[in-house]
Amino acid sequence: MEVHHHPDLHHKKKNFKEYFLEFLMIFLAVTLGFFAESIREHLGDKSKEREYLTSMVSELQYDTAQYSHLMQKLNYLRPILDSLYINAKEAKRFNYVLQGRWNTPVNAESYTYQPSLTTIEQLKSSGNLRLIDDKNIARKIVGYAAYVQNNILEARTGAMNSAADNIYAQEDAISDEKEFNKKIDDNIRNNIPIENSDLYDMPLLVKDSVTLNKLANSFVNLKGRNYGYSNVLTHADTLATQLIQSINNKYHFSNE
Repeated sequence: MEVHHHPDLHHKKKNFKEYFLEFLMIFLAVTLGFFAESIREHLGDKSKEREYLTSMVSELQYDTAQYSHLMQKLNYLRPILDSLYINAKEAKRFNYVLQGRWNTPVNAESYTYQPSLTTIEQLKSSGNLRLIDDKNIARKIVGYAAYVQNNILEARTGAMNSAADNIYAQEDAISDEKEFNKKIDDNIRNNIPIENSDLYDMPLLVKDSVTLNKLANSFVNLKGRNYGYSNVLTHADTLATQLIQSINNKYHFSNE
């Protein structure tokens, strides 16, 4: 007859040392997992930080190049505005004709630049400004963005455009734009950019001193806005250059 042996269901009671070792193993596993996750997040944040700053340096370098180019154009414009002031103020000397050699550059060129601040805005809107480990650099980023927003994108650019629009409106009201219209047609027909347009004179249809003085003063107004805008661009260029240097010194991008 087959005999069945029942297993011994009574387990040996664990002592304190065994419980402690199990607890220690679990604790170490959880702790190591936590540290591994923290390291992974830290490395990910560092990678994002470099990506943001690399993109930002590229945008800042473009900004500084545009500031430099625009300041050259503004410097070129000032003596032209002086000549146009005399042209309008002493119109009889010029047979009541706005001279194309001075007037065309004012009408054909754009004298403003608007930085995009794309990377900085992404950092701010996503809450990732916290990724910038160097707080001095973070402050400079915020400071540059605020200066550009308040002094270039809003105030000074609007002032320059308003002063230029005032000139255009007055010239439209008192000038014969027949030659101007012909040049526009030529540019369209030959696909010529407006900044490369040939010079064109604009005969004045009025001779009274009050109206001509108003036109002359509009050139002075634009010259004054030009001066203020140049000062703002110079400071923005300084802020951008300092920020680039700080980032390169900290993260050594210039060596890559």
